Formats: sequence, structure tokens, C-alpha cells
Amino acid sequence: MPTLTCSRCTMAKEPMEKAPFRGALGQKILESTCRECWAEWLAMQTKIINEYRLSLGDPRGQEMLDQQLKLFLNLAG
Repeated sequence: MPTLTCSRCTMAKEPMEKAPFRGALGQKILESTCRECWAEWLAMQTKIINEYRLSLGDPRGQEMLDQQLKLFLNLAG
């Protein structure tokens, strides 16, 4: 089974089966994030949305969540 070196945990692990969403960011996540770290992000994003009371219908709320995702998964830069 193929592996990738995860950008967050830096371990060689099994990749996700498909990109979590469309676009360049979804593809980048697919290529550099393991399943376990993605699962951790899903739990963390709920906390971030609730803590900051983000409205994902608002482009600013979505932008902030995207920034937090990049930081959490070490994809910034």
C-alpha cells in the first residue's frame, strides 16, 4: 500500500482515498496529509467554528477557517 510523509505528524502513513474537497487546497491536503491527522482536523474545526462563532456562509469566516486548517496541517507557506 502506498504511503506519504504527512506534513503534520511527519510520519510515513497511508494517504486518504480522495481529496476532502475540490480545488488546489483539497489536492494539496490529499498529497500531504495522512488519514489520522485529517480526522484530528475534523474534530478541531468544529471547536474553531464554535469558539470563534464562524459563519461559513460568510467569506471571511471561510477564509479564517482555511487559514486555521493550513496552520493545523502545516501547509502554510
